[in-house]
Amino acid sequence: MSDPLAVLVPQINPNDEHAIVVRWHVEKGARVRCGETLVTLETTKTTFDVDAPQDGYAFFEHEPNAEIAVGAPVAWIADSNLSGQIPAQRPRSSDAPASTESTARFTRKALKLMKERGLTEADFPGDARVDADAVEHAVAERKAPAAAAPRDAEPFALSPAKIAEVHALQRVYEQVVPSTVTLALDCGRLEARLSGLAGDHGPVSLLELCIHEVARLLPDWPALNGFYAQRAAWSHRSVAVGFAVNVGRGLRVPVVKDAAALAPHEVARAVRDLTLRYMRDELTIDDVSGGTFTITDLSAEGVVHFLPVLNERQSAILGLTAERSGVHTRDLILTFDHRLSDGMHAARFLGALRARLEGVED
Repeated sequence: MSDPLAVLVPQINPNDEHAIVVRWHVEKGARVRCGETLVTLETTKTTFDVDAPQDGYAFFEHEPNAEIAVGAPVAWIADSNLSGQIPAQRPRSSDAPASTESTARFTRKALKLMKERGLTEADFPGDARVDADAVEHAVAERKAPAAAAPRDAEPFALSPAKIAEVHALQRVYEQVVPSTVTLALDCGRLEARLSGLAGDHGPVSLLELCIHEVARLLPDWPALNGFYAQRAAWSHRSVAVGFAVNVGRGLRVPVVKDAAALAPHEVARAVRDLTLRYMRDELTIDDVSGGTFTITDLSAEGVVHFLPVLNERQSAILGLTAERSGVHTRDLILTFDHRLSDGMHAARFLGALRARLEGVED
């Protein structure tokens, strides 16, 4: 009997590190055919199916809502029925050559840190690759006291998409140093600017105009178009502005690429096309990948102030609000990573953006 074949969590998006189990399409130990759908997984970007790479019997241990690292086994395919048990043999990989070297799982920095913190390989079960961040996370979990279940509350279910978002935010905010600045935008000047654009090519919204103007500005503000990793600051080589949308199908961030090269009405057309595809559940992984900066617009909900939350591998996010009653202004809110920038730098960026939106730039 040959060793079971490990079915690994695929790398659908370059930035994904984990996926959440949404549902299994087969029973444990069930006979499956090559190409048959085994499981549906979800990341913060998209939902996708994983199929059986060969005929055999499917075995798995992760239940729905479990988080699995990209590259780790989500299931195994064996050539005989093992009565529903997880195969004991070290499995072959369906996506990469097998390795018997335990160090293949651990980076050099991780092994060094494990030695310093008194951890061993046994503290990291499974086949997921372990880096220094994973070791630090394990150390933090050891130090955290066990929390007792509250007596005056009851749990409620989160969707797989929300669970994926929670894990992503936890990873971001374990390291990030968030800060926020706000500037008021003159609604009269903004309306005049939008009215002028509408007269030329049709209506353009504040969100659509912001995507266009932010994309034009960011090449001169690399600290707000980057991220912090490996103890260094990085700036994305290109600008791609995403916009948050959450209208009954879960939170997604479609991305408008090369928005600086487009006219405002062309950006508007791109935003509406992506929003329509979101509503039809037709967004592709390319539609939601590669974003370097995000805009989140809560003006339609009447929100006049909030604190936008940073996304993975991004150093800034812009929030748009509704008009404040009686003052004829609305806020531009920028949350940024203080490791790459500071309040003065962020305020000057918002000032430059405000001038463009109000049509008073030099």
